[in-house]
Amino acid sequence: MYNPKTISEELKKLYPYRTELHAHSSPASGCSEVKADDLVRTFHEAGYDAIAITNHLISDTEHAESKEKALDKFKKDLYLAYETGDKLGMKVYTGAELRFYKHSDNDYLFYGFTFDELPDIFDYLNTNLETFVKEYKKKDSLLIQAHPFRNGMIRMNQDLLDAVEAFNVHQNHNSRVAVAAKYAAEHGKIMTVGSDYHHPGFAGISATRTKLLPKDEAELIKVIKNDDFLIEIGGRILL
Repeated sequence: MYNPKTISEELKKLYPYRTELHAHSSPASGCSEVKADDLVRTFHEAGYDAIAITNHLISDTEHAESKEKALDKFKKDLYLAYETGDKLGMKVYTGAELRFYKHSDNDYLFYGFTFDELPDIFDYLNTNLETFVKEYKKKDSLLIQAHPFRNGMIRMNQDLLDAVEAFNVHQNHNSRVAVAAKYAAEHGKIMTVGSDYHHPGFAGISATRTKLLPKDEAELIKVIKNDDFLIEIGGRILL
């Protein structure tokens, strides 16, 4: 007899490695209440094998800090996360959440860049998504529209994106995940999941499960683009 719970547990055995794709640390993300070392430690204790730190990059220098200060905090948080991950035996991947604030309040998760590229990425935040993709984004990077159905979000030309974060499970926002999943399916886009972790106490709600643990961002991107992963929410695999 078909038993979704049993099938879910069998799939976990086939895809045993758990990764968080969307998490924020303080002070790099001003909205986060969690230091980078505590963030990595929290997910390690929750049974994760890896975490992508996706702190905000918003070039709103008219109302916020300078480019140099913003990038310095961004890098310092990642260095602390790397150090903590090395001590715990946990993978830490580099990511960012981009916002082209002059164009819209949309957020985009971006993976596949080096620290040397950060100044150029930051400068492109004063343009728009189309310009960034056409002039800068590489084929081996990964760009995902985060929580596209939250209040104030605009759905973009899907040809510009690699995937849609259909399942954003941030506890303080209504991301309308059912509508987002339907939208992604209708457009033939890969669906991803993220906890959008900012606040203590909510690790373990969701995970991206893989057969093997990607050794770096390049392998992680390949896994996502090949759609060779499972989405776990609330301890169950989405079937």
